[in-house]
Amino acid sequence: MPWLNIILLLYCLLNVVMGTLGYINKGSLISLIAGVTAAIVILASMVWTRTNPRSGRITSLIVAVLLLGRFAPKAFQNQLYPAGIMFVCSLVVIICLCAGHMMGMKAKKAREAAEKK
Repeated sequence: MPWLNIILLLYCLLNVVMGTLGYINKGSLISLIAGVTAAIVILASMVWTRTNPRSGRITSLIVAVLLLGRFAPKAFQNQLYPAGIMFVCSLVVIICLCAGHMMGMKAKKAREAAEKK
């Protein structure tokens, strides 16, 4: 699903940018390392999707859920930047991954039904 790859690439870019901004603005080396690491794992999962789609997408989903959980407490304390942005973007990515899974399963069932005929 090319649209899902575009969303994941944008999410990778956002992770790197937010990690870099955390490092520049607050001197947080942990933010930089975490942002780049999350982006690398998601990019690796996108490559893995070519040979094993389900495992690759599940890996992306795990990263998004972990980031959602990391930023949720501060997002609910009305910290819009950066926690609110990362929370909302992680939630959108999770929803897109779930929608992509459902669309893939629907297409798979349609193919199987067509083969039986």
